[in-house]
Amino acid sequence: MKKIYITLISIVLLAIACSKDRTMLLDDGNPTPGNPNDKFTTIDRAALAKLGSQTEKKTIKSQDDLPFVGSQGTQVWLFDRDLRMPDGSAVSYPFEIEMLELFTPKDMILHQMPTVSRGRLLTTAGEMNIRAYKDGKELKLDRYSSTQIIVPIKGRVDANMELFYGEDKGDGFIDWYPANMPGVETQWGLYPEGKTYVIFPERIGWINCDKFYNFTEAKTTITFSSENPPIENILIFLYFPDLQSLMQVYRNTSGEVPVGRTVKVVAIGITKDEEYHSFFQEMVVQDKQKVEIKLTPTTKESFLKYLDTL
Repeated sequence: MKKIYITLISIVLLAIACSKDRTMLLDDGNPTPGNPNDKFTTIDRAALAKLGSQTEKKTIKSQDDLPFVGSQGTQVWLFDRDLRMPDGSAVSYPFEIEMLELFTPKDMILHQMPTVSRGRLLTTAGEMNIRAYKDGKELKLDRYSSTQIIVPIKGRVDANMELFYGEDKGDGFIDWYPANMPGVETQWGLYPEGKTYVIFPERIGWINCDKFYNFTEAKTTITFSSENPPIENILIFLYFPDLQSLMQVYRNTSGEVPVGRTVKVVAIGITKDEEYHSFFQEMVVQDKQKVEIKLTPTTKESFLKYLDTL
């Protein structure tokens, strides 16, 4: 009888041990079934961009088809003599011009195109992506190009605006760098003329009318956290309305921002079922500020409507 009792206890203990081992295998740090964190997914960059301004195209058959005028008013004067094939040979009509104009915080957020250069905030008057093609081959500017890009000024004229080029860092991330080096005179650049900025570019592609924001305030960073979903599944942007500057937050900490300035935090998360969740907060930047993001359900339409107010 004693042996039977001992045997039964051994079986029970073994079953408990096996159950614990199985529990440990299930709870290995991955989301368990029903975990709300598992609903959210990495936001598809191309899908989000489709909600914003779209690339416009035009076939240039002769100089009579110029300028190419975008829906936001940007004029592109790009003649056949200004272009070269990839191998350096001359280009003849016809050829195609493509242009994407990003002039609002809404479009810059949807296309994930912040106005930051090497981590420094930029005040922007508009971003453009201008490209030319012939027979499916992307063209480049001739070194003696007479190309002009005329950008309408939406607000006041700023004589300190400069020309910036976008540099592709991979995974769709574009960093901006000034076209002109300090102390180096060149024919390329940006010049105010009436209610427009006239650009003489050295190259086409991503182009930005910008100037560096020179800090007079103390600098700090903002740290973000989220319990649900994980912070890596949330897109976070900081829009400074007084500066006309947009910063994207990568991982959970912003770049350097000015203490005392008003900033609008825009965050979005999307589930695998394409359900939209958002978080908006307007605040004054404090030193070493921490913000907990609490997403709430919304609709795509409501999210876009809010972006229109920025």
